[in-house]
Amino acid sequence: MPVKEIQLGIRHGVRKINVDTDSRLAVTGAIRKVFAEIAGEVRPARLPQARPRRDAGADRRRMRDFGQAGHAGDYEPLSLEEMREGYAVAATA
Repeated sequence: MPVKEIQLGIRHGVRKINVDTDSRLAVTGAIRKVFAEIAGEVRPARLPQARPRRDAGADRRRMRDFGQAGHAGDYEPLSLEEMREGYAVAATA
């Protein structure tokens, strides 16, 4: 699905976006490409070469495109003790 269409959905209230299928297709394609390149040579010692490299840049672009990036400053850090107290209160509610 084009990023522009996903962004339109986000602007209209969509809050859950499944991008796992895109990732799986990319990984499957990368593995198939490597297997085609090393056809006839596949043996356990060569399999690490078939592991596709993750494109961290693409992940960062997607996070920016979907409005997820740049929000770390929106939250106040809590100490471990404050977190512990918050969980204790939630557990008794």
